[in-house]
Amino acid sequence: MNISRETQYNNSINSLILSRQESIDPKSFNLMTYSGPKDICGGIASGKLGNMAGGFHFNLFGVKWYGTEHLYLCGEWSQECERSIEIQNYIRKMPSGVYAKRCSKAKYKSEIRQDFATFRYDWMLWCVWQKCLLNKDFAKLLRSVPEDCIIVEVVKNDPLWAAYPDEEGIIRGANGMGKILTICRHCLLTKTEPDFNRQLLNDAGIYILGQRVVF
Repeated sequence: MNISRETQYNNSINSLILSRQESIDPKSFNLMTYSGPKDICGGIASGKLGNMAGGFHFNLFGVKWYGTEHLYLCGEWSQECERSIEIQNYIRKMPSGVYAKRCSKAKYKSEIRQDFATFRYDWMLWCVWQKCLLNKDFAKLLRSVPEDCIIVEVVKNDPLWAAYPDEEGIIRGANGMGKILTICRHCLLTKTEPDFNRQLLNDAGIYILGQRVVF
């Protein structure tokens, strides 16, 4: 099956659009894939790159975070109110990203910010970058991924953050997490900072544990 140039994946940092649905032909690219925390690809513990992998704690806003997923989820309930603080404290004390996601959605889904989808990609990029800055082991792992590798989170039925092969083996989806990790890897290697939309995030008014986050 031929893939048109309009939809074929472009791994250039300047071309990455986090929400764009794309196609990746595994025969044409060097891929670094993962689906679960224990996955290994090319001799690298690629599974530990994912949000659901444990072992990469970091301190931010005066508290300890078990991982990026916990911080990201708190953005869904990030208004300036005591209720948001209550939900965020519930989330951050969960022992894993899997439990944090599963339990928070089950209990508080109806209270998620209605505008969350408008800033979720930039928020996730910012959250992952904090882990890069605040956990040296994670930064080292991400830097170890060869620069020519396309990082792909392979998960079925998650076209926003991951991608999945179709019946012909073509990997399809936005692969938002893979793109975010690629951006962060580039920034670590070049000692620069991700180009998240600061105005969008500031305008969203994101409060974590009662503190407004300034970007």
